[in-house]
Amino acid sequence: MSLRSLLRKEVYWSRRNALALLLVLLLLPTAFAASSVLFQDVIPRDTPVAVVPQSDDVGELDLVPVHVGMGTYSDPVSVDSTEAALRQLEREQVYAVVEVPPNIDRSGTDATFRLYVDGTMVPFKEPSATIASIMEDRLDAALAADVTLERVVVGNDHDLSAYLLPIALVALIMLFAFTYVPYNLAQESVVMDRIRLESSLEALVGAKLIFFTALMLVPIVAFQGAVVGIDAAASVSFEHVTALAPGAVLALLLTFVALAALSMAVMVLTRFGTTGRFVNVVLLMAVAGFSGLAYPVGYFSPVRKAIVRAMPTHYATIVPRSSMLRGSSLATFADWLLGLAAVALVALLVLELTIAYDRRWR
Repeated sequence: MSLRSLLRKEVYWSRRNALALLLVLLLLPTAFAASSVLFQDVIPRDTPVAVVPQSDDVGELDLVPVHVGMGTYSDPVSVDSTEAALRQLEREQVYAVVEVPPNIDRSGTDATFRLYVDGTMVPFKEPSATIASIMEDRLDAALAADVTLERVVVGNDHDLSAYLLPIALVALIMLFAFTYVPYNLAQESVVMDRIRLESSLEALVGAKLIFFTALMLVPIVAFQGAVVGIDAAASVSFEHVTALAPGAVLALLLTFVALAALSMAVMVLTRFGTTGRFVNVVLLMAVAGFSGLAYPVGYFSPVRKAIVRAMPTHYATIVPRSSMLRGSSLATFADWLLGLAAVALVALLVLELTIAYDRRWR
C-alpha cells in the first residue's frame, strides 16, 4: 500500500467523521477565542527585571544600590545595553527593563530612571504602574539624587483577552496531539496486521503525521477568523493580532509534530490499547501544567521556574505569543525555532525506535 493510498484513506476517514473534526478543528478554537474576553485581571508574584546603564558614565558600582532596592520585589539582572535588554524583553527572558542614569550618588542632582515594560505582557503591564511608584519611592529614599521614574510601554498595547488568544491556540494543539491523534491511531488496531503485511507501520504513522499536521492549519485559520469577527463585533480590541504570523504558524506546527510523534510512540509501546490513551492524557496534563502557558515564568518558584524553562513547549508558547501579538520576526526566534525543529526530529526518532521495538518483539 503506497503513501498516496494511505493519505487517501485518511481523507475518506475524515469524511466519515466530519462532525467530530468540525467540533475539534473549527468550533473549539472559535469558542476558546470567544471565551478569552471573560478574563480581566491577573496578579504577578515575581518577575526578572533587566538593569542597564543609560550611558557610559554609569559604572557597575552605580548599579549595586539599584539591585539592592529592587531585590525585595523582583529578580534584577545586569544587562550591558538597552538594546540587548529590550530584545530579552521581547523574548520574555525579562519582563521589565530599568535604565539607570548617571550621578545617582550626588546629592541634589535630578536623576530620571526609565522603566520599560512590554504592552503585550499583560500580567505584568497592569501592575507595573504600581511597581513603578513603589520603585520610585524606594530609589528616592535610598539614593542621594532626587529620583524620578518614567514608565515606558513598548510594542503593541494589548489587554488580557488578546494575551490569552495564543495560549488557547497552543492548548488546542496540545489537546489534539495527545487525545485525537491517539484515538485515531487506536482505531487502526483491528487492521494492524494487514497494514504490516501490505505496507508498514512507518508508512501508516507517517501518513497520519503528514495529514494531521496539515490539518492543524484549519484551527489556526479558524482562530484568525474568530479574532477578526470578535474585533468587529465586540468592544474588545484585537488590533495587531494575527494568528497567521509566520513564526506562530511554524512554531505551532513543529510543536504539533513533536507532541503527536510522542503520543504515537506511547500508543505503539502500549499496543494501541486503552492504557496508551490514558498515558497520553496524563502527558497532556503534565505538558500543559509545566509549560508556563498562562503566567510568565518569573512568577514561579525557583524550582518550578527551572522546570518550566527546561520544557520545549515553554518556548513553543512564547514564539506564537510574540509573533501574534508583538509582530516579532522569524529572526528574533531563529534559535528557538531551530531548537523546536530539533525536538521534533528527536520525537520522530523516538517514534521510529518504538516501531522497531514493536517489530522485533511482536
